Amino acid sequence: MSQKQQQNLFGEFIEKQPDEPLQFVKVYEEVEADGDQFSMALNSAAYNEERDCITVIDSDKNCALTAYFTQHPDSKYQSTPDGIRLGRAVQRCVQATVNDGEELVNIIKSSDLVLTITYKGEKGRAWSVTRLA
Repeated sequence: MSQKQQQNLFGEFIEKQPDEPLQFVKVYEEVEADGDQFSMALNSAAYNEERDCITVIDSDKNCALTAYFTQHPDSKYQSTPDGIRLGRAVQRCVQATVNDGEELVNIIKSSDLVLTITYKGEKGRAWSVTRLA
């Protein structure tokens, strides 16, 4: 990783790391075999109303996950969309009803939560959210 040098107001050089772009996680690649598990802290979130999806960010791992609330029209399999799974997992954890994407974002931003996704064979992927200890 290259470092950029920048001068401050007094002419001294400052070593600066370039900003690293977020790495977007694909759940089906991370959790594809029985027993596979993926976890990430939910440090931040954003809701995209136009695309009806939420993006959650783990700033420690520098990774993000986008989950859609509606099924893709060309989807090969009909299953519960990942955004719905995430919303239900957050609801179970905080024991509150989440009415929409913006409310889910606000809960994630105001809570210390960890998302864990586990592959359970024929049952598919189990989404669970716990509070950070």
